[in-house]
Amino acid sequence: AVVSTQSTGMEFDSGWRYLTLLAAVPILVMLVLTHLMEESPRYFVINNRQEEAERVLGKIFKQNGREPLQGTVLVVDERSANFADVWLKPYTAGSIQISILFLCNSFVYFGFYMLFPDIMSNNYCSTDTYLKVTHVDSSGCTVYTDDGYVFLALSTLILFPTGKLVGTYLSEIVGRRETFCISIFGGTLVTISLAVCLSPYLTYVQLIFADILYSTYNEVLWIYGPEFYPTYMRGTAVGVHNGLAKLGAGLGCFLTTYLDEYDVRYSIYCYIAVLLISCVTVVFMKKETRGQHLQDTRDNENTPLICDDQRCRTD
Repeated sequence: AVVSTQSTGMEFDSGWRYLTLLAAVPILVMLVLTHLMEESPRYFVINNRQEEAERVLGKIFKQNGREPLQGTVLVVDERSANFADVWLKPYTAGSIQISILFLCNSFVYFGFYMLFPDIMSNNYCSTDTYLKVTHVDSSGCTVYTDDGYVFLALSTLILFPTGKLVGTYLSEIVGRRETFCISIFGGTLVTISLAVCLSPYLTYVQLIFADILYSTYNEVLWIYGPEFYPTYMRGTAVGVHNGLAKLGAGLGCFLTTYLDEYDVRYSIYCYIAVLLISCVTVVFMKKETRGQHLQDTRDNENTPLICDDQRCRTD
């Protein structure tokens, strides 16, 4: 957003192009870093590349300051999963619940980032915007001021990681399910209060808390989702839920853009309805994944895993 401000000396019609190019930079960085990442030991073992698996494991132990285990690396469970397996027992109920949460979270999470500047530029609490983030240019169009762009950029850069850190911290302290409850029920209450305009000052405080809670909800969802499934199914399940998240994000952005043409509160009412669906869903969630062993080598997580110098087995 800062790139497209008038302070850069760019014309308004060309500023968005530079902004798009800037957004492409992280993608290029990811493309380079991907080639520096190691494959998982499990992948190497399944493909009969034992030495490479042991090399990667040795590197992991060294980075964590631990002595590597002695013995042969084995993968007991070499099954693969498909789309249908995600919905079979005993994962049916959990998969449906996680799917609903991914759809609802992405709908609100990404839609809100489009709603945030709309509320800033069209404060329904007052005809006068508290932060003076917009002005009418010579052609009669309402555009952001330089300070408005900077405020929007800084708000995003500060609040986004704050919610992520809060979600990670709470997930380890109180558990995944409790963090869901805090972020979803808290986000619902803040969004309801946002629909009832009390003052321009309070509106921005509500926006900050809503942003943090939505981000916390998103973070714990990405922690809980992969942990819910065994290793052989995890990649497939996460891919399915990621696709549903993209669908929810698209719907949220589309409806926010459409409804804001009439009144920004229509989008808020829509978010409240979606968050209430999340509330009902999380009430019926029973499984807590904090502290559980990832099911790499056994189906029954209560079955002890015994390892000696040669291999691991279950008794």
